[in-house]
Amino acid sequence: MKVVFLGSPDFAVPSLDALHKAGVDIPFCITQKDAVSRNKRIPTAVKRCASDLGIEVYEPDIINKDRGLIEKMKAESPDFLVVAAFGQIISKEILEIPKIAAVNVHASLLPKYRGAAPIQRAVLEGAEETGVTIMKMAEGLDSGDMISFYTTKVGEKTSSELFEELAKEGAKLLLETLCDILKNGLKAKPQNEADASYAAKVSKEEGRIDFNNSAIVEARRVRAFSRVPGAFAFLNGDRIKVVRARAVDAKSNAPGEVLRITQGDDCEIVVGCAEGALAISKLQRSGKKEMGAADFLKGVHLTPGDIFTSYPISGSSI
Repeated sequence: MKVVFLGSPDFAVPSLDALHKAGVDIPFCITQKDAVSRNKRIPTAVKRCASDLGIEVYEPDIINKDRGLIEKMKAESPDFLVVAAFGQIISKEILEIPKIAAVNVHASLLPKYRGAAPIQRAVLEGAEETGVTIMKMAEGLDSGDMISFYTTKVGEKTSSELFEELAKEGAKLLLETLCDILKNGLKAKPQNEADASYAAKVSKEEGRIDFNNSAIVEARRVRAFSRVPGAFAFLNGDRIKVVRARAVDAKSNAPGEVLRITQGDDCEIVVGCAEGALAISKLQRSGKKEMGAADFLKGVHLTPGDIFTSYPISGSSI
C-alpha cells in the first residue's frame, strides 16, 4: 500500500505514526508551512513526526497552485491520499490522483460538525456523543461519502481529553479501513445534507466566561476550550484562565460572586452564575503555570463575597 499523507497538527500524528508502523509506503508528507512566533520558526507536529521517521516533507503555500508538487504526487501514483486536519482546501484534480481514493480522518460523526473545530463545538453544544468518521473526500467541506466510524460518549470529557482519544482511535480506524478497502473494495454511504452542521473555527473571545449564563453552559465552555483558546474571567482586573470547573447547585446574590471555598485536597472555588454555580478546581494566572485551587489561593487572597467578572475592571487590560 502506498500513501501520500497530508496533515498538520497533533491530531494527525497518530495516524501518520500508525501507517508508518504498519509498513505502509509513505513516499512523502505534505503539511502547512512553519508558523513564526517572536522570529522563531515553529514546525507543524506532522513535520516533526515525519522528520523523525525519515519521511520527506513538503510545505506548499497553496497546495492547489503548486504544480511541481501536484506532478510529484501524480508520478508517485499512490493508492490513497490520507488527509488528517491538513488545513487547506484540496482541489478535485488532487483528489483524483490516487488509484483508489482520497480519504479523510474527521473528528466528528458526520454529517454533524463539519469544519475546523468539531471537537470543541460538540463539547460546547452539549452533544451526548462524538467520534471519528473516515470518509471519501469530495470537493465540498467535509461532505464526502462516509466509510467507517468510531463513536464515544462526551460526558464530562474536556476537548483536550477528546482530542487525545479521537486522534488515537482515529488512527486505528484509518488503518483498519484502508486494509478493508484493499481487501473488500470501497463501500461508502452518502451524507444526509439535512442533518449537516458546521463547526466554525474557535475565536479567543469565545473563551470569555459569562456568569450571567447558567453554570451548565459555562462548565461546557471550560471543557470545550480546555485546549485552545482557554476559558477565562477576571479577578480584581487580573485575567484568570479557568482550566477545570463543574456545574453545581447553588444560589448567589450576584453573578460571579464567590460563594464558598472548600478546603483540602479537593479544594474548589464556588462562583455563582445566573443559574447554579461553577466549582472551579484548577486555574492559571497570567505568566504562571496551571495549578489547583489550593495552590492558587496561596498567592491570591480570596474570600466569599469577592467577585469574578467577565470583563476587566476599568483601567485594566486583558
